Amino acid sequence: MVITDCLWILLMITVHLVDVSLSDCKFPVHKTERDLQKRIQPLVGKTFRGKDASQKYDYFFGVCTEALNTVSDGGTYGLLQQDLETNKFYKLGKYTNTTIISGGDWMILEYLDGEVYHSHCGSEPRRGRVMLNCDRSVSVGEEDLIVLEEENNKTQDCFYLFEMKTSVVCPEIITVSLSVGTILIIVFLCVVSLYLVLGCAYMRFVLHAKGKEQCPNYEFWQDFGNLQADGCNLVCRSKQPPGSRSYKGIGDDQLEGDDERDDHLLPM
Repeated sequence: MVITDCLWILLMITVHLVDVSLSDCKFPVHKTERDLQKRIQPLVGKTFRGKDASQKYDYFFGVCTEALNTVSDGGTYGLLQQDLETNKFYKLGKYTNTTIISGGDWMILEYLDGEVYHSHCGSEPRRGRVMLNCDRSVSVGEEDLIVLEEENNKTQDCFYLFEMKTSVVCPEIITVSLSVGTILIIVFLCVVSLYLVLGCAYMRFVLHAKGKEQCPNYEFWQDFGNLQADGCNLVCRSKQPPGSRSYKGIGDDQLEGDDERDDHLLPM
């Protein structure tokens, strides 16, 4: 009993932690927040690392979690930039303030409220955009963060742009299975079509039939149709057909007496 209670408490704590992680990862701009959270659920709590082409900076990305636990000053930063020469970290955006744009096979996470620029971009807060593109060959947990560019040659709306290929954002493949009845109907229609096409071709080009005679087994189907009509007439009609009027002619019994009475008419 004690063991069961302990397991139940551990289960409730685990569920509570999952709920907290999901509730902390908010997408306030998008209306379908719950559906999109459910879509990226396999990535929630995972962190990724990337390096730019110049090999001067490292980048850390966390989905609904801190990008790097060792760099924490009470903030919830999901995007970080590390200067490898000075070992200084720049906070690019918080995962608790995230906008999201979703398409059929892609998704963009934009992390806001990063550390402010000091000398350019109008001293606005940094922001980072991570494009999640569909790639079914990439398993969950094996994604690579690719650094595309840092757009900072403007007075405002500067951003860091990243790409990560993953199978999580790929649309579901809908498979349609045919029932046994459907398969039988398709086979029956194919057989009937072949019977009509090949039979008509044989009757026309081999036997040189014309008109209705080109139909294969025309006489059989004609008789079959008549039998079907007779059966339907017998089963479906409720009124009996009117009785045929019998012809009341002269019977043989009436002619027997006439022979005797007509004897005197014969020539002697």
